[in-house]
Amino acid sequence: MHEVGMVAALVDAVVASVGGRRVDLVRVRHASTVPEDVLRQTFAMLTAEGPLAGAALETEVFPVRLACPCGFDGALGHDDVIGPGQAVCPSCGGLRAFPPTPELELVRVLATT
Repeated sequence: MHEVGMVAALVDAVVASVGGRRVDLVRVRHASTVPEDVLRQTFAMLTAEGPLAGAALETEVFPVRLACPCGFDGALGHDDVIGPGQAVCPSCGGLRAFPPTPELELVRVLATT
């Protein structure tokens, strides 16, 4: 599950940026290929202790889009992606490439002063 590694890197970056202060809020954008429930569960697991314990996680999803020759033009979900830049078209089942897209972006951190 690569989501654990992504969220661990996010948590490390937040901890490094707050200098030991307690974090109240972490806001992120995530790709439609990253299940929000997995993101939330992983965040809760990795922040149970330390400066992020109790921090709220706000998420905003952005679509990872695929335009397929079959006519499908839409957002991909987690189960459509089979590897970096590779997806199965949800409409025709064809293997298609899509541009590399960051899957998780840190938008804002609110820490207690």
